[in-house]
Amino acid sequence: MTYQTILYDVSDRIATITLNRPDAMNATTDEMYQELQALLGVIAADDGVGCVILTGAGRGFCAGADLKARKDDATPLERRTRHRWILKDILEPLVRLEKPVIAAVNGAAAGAGFNIALACDFIIASEQASFIQAFARVGLVPDLGGMYLLGRVIGINKAKELCFTARKVLAEEAKALGIVNHVVPHDELLAEARAIASKITAGSPTAISMTKTLLNKASNSTLDQMLEYESYAQTVAYLTPEYDEGVQAFREKRAPDFAGAAARATNRS
Repeated sequence: MTYQTILYDVSDRIATITLNRPDAMNATTDEMYQELQALLGVIAADDGVGCVILTGAGRGFCAGADLKARKDDATPLERRTRHRWILKDILEPLVRLEKPVIAAVNGAAAGAGFNIALACDFIIASEQASFIQAFARVGLVPDLGGMYLLGRVIGINKAKELCFTARKVLAEEAKALGIVNHVVPHDELLAEARAIASKITAGSPTAISMTKTLLNKASNSTLDQMLEYESYAQTVAYLTPEYDEGVQAFREKRAPDFAGAAARATNRS
């Protein structure tokens, strides 16, 4: 499939999505959202992808919604319908994708761009990156899951401050707040993201997908619920060819080939 607003590449089981509207700081449009919706479905179904990197072309990661593209004559119902489409068909599938997603934030992540990064599993930031909940500056409320995600990352009081003041947070402060896992030199951003993604893709695809799903449930579940989820997931993991491969590799003192074991089992079936 040919994309107009994003770039897509898969290499060594690592998929890289690049938001590709550099002249507009990769601001989102309906066309970009449509392409992301289609691409997330492709990635979810592709056993050849074990990890995803999401980044931006040019100077910015994503400047949020492209206000130049807004439809001034849209009715409140039309706006509501559009917004629910973005949340249910793009944002939620990104959060729930059963493959780890790394946001490699190369520059400004503003408004919806900040919250798209939060929807990824963790963030690696260039030293040139910045983050801003810019919504209050244009009379809007945080969207793209920001009011759900931000407070869970940095705590509700800090989240309120960033949303109320719409102040810019630079990369090192973002790391101190817990928004960012690593800050790296700008020219090393994608290399570092790929290095971490390679460690992820060396793991068991089934175990990692279940781990992500259960960790996403943890903050909204009781201890009893999580222990039950873990019990079921571990029972499934014991039955996978990846577990057999891991044990065999341990006995043979070699690195396991989890992806190969999973692929061979699929081909036999």
